[in-house]
Amino acid sequence: MRLGLSMMFLVCVTLGSAAFEPCFGQTAAEPTWSEQKNALVEPRPEVKFDWAPSQITGTYRYTADDYSLLLPNGLIERSRLNGGALEFAWHRLYPWEVVGTAIYSQGKPLGQRLATGAVGIGYTRAFHRALPYARLQAGISRTSSTDSMYLFRGPQWGFTTVESVGLDFRVTPHWGLRPIHLQNEYLPFGSHGSVYWSAGAGFTYNIRP
Repeated sequence: MRLGLSMMFLVCVTLGSAAFEPCFGQTAAEPTWSEQKNALVEPRPEVKFDWAPSQITGTYRYTADDYSLLLPNGLIERSRLNGGALEFAWHRLYPWEVVGTAIYSQGKPLGQRLATGAVGIGYTRAFHRALPYARLQAGISRTSSTDSMYLFRGPQWGFTTVESVGLDFRVTPHWGLRPIHLQNEYLPFGSHGSVYWSAGAGFTYNIRP
């Protein structure tokens, strides 16, 4: 019996590791190179955006028109307006938003008054306290002046399109700031239409924190 065991052990040692499996049982397989590589690679962290509540915004607007007036002294004065806007942004479809805006402004040199109501869609993403956005709206505008601007003798109505971008910044769970708002509004007034560029800033109120 001892001679048989000694012979078996001698055979296992002579044949190497391949013979140890039947002699002493199966050994665990070493992991492959690809398995070791996968174990060392850490999963990429997922980028997460904050949810943004619906909000109401009030802003001051400074507007420059492409309409200019030739003064008696030979100088050309461009039409410039000052006013404000009230806006509601519904974020139930976040990151998409449904936006409604009412704008009123007036200015010189022709005593122009411009009122616009527009609705449309926008896209926004909240990064911590910052909320950049881009929007496209359409609506109706009414313009009037004291000196037959656009050669109109009375108030005129027309279809308008509004493109805008900006940034909101949340200060408290409810209140925030809008440090910048840039807007391009096209109006069907004049022989080739008119373009109104606006810049503004204001305050925001989050309906739900």
